[in-house]
Amino acid sequence: MVLDKILIGTRIRKIREEIFEESRSKFAQRCDLKERYIGQVERGEFLLSLECLNKIVSATGVDINYILYGIEENKNLKPIENLHHMINISNPEEAMVYYKCICTVKSYLNKTTQK
Repeated sequence: MVLDKILIGTRIRKIREEIFEESRSKFAQRCDLKERYIGQVERGEFLLSLECLNKIVSATGVDINYILYGIEENKNLKPIENLHHMINISNPEEAMVYYKCICTVKSYLNKTTQK
């Protein structure tokens, strides 16, 4: 398979807009990349480096095969891997907020499923 930088850029833009619903700036922050670089990759101006590809995959949980080749093993994020990543890069206060949010949502879901 040949890597097509325009299609790769299109898929990255789709991830940013449709899955995360983020501006380019916010997505760049999520991936620890420069906003300008994300724009250049999305426009297919050049092929992204392995380091940057790894940052995008780690920050989004999206399968690398989807980004590179459009192969959709799973159409959604890998939520557990993404949660692990978010927790690992968080400070203790942020991690506690995530924990409380998840507990609150889980409690709500348990109540609604028991009715």
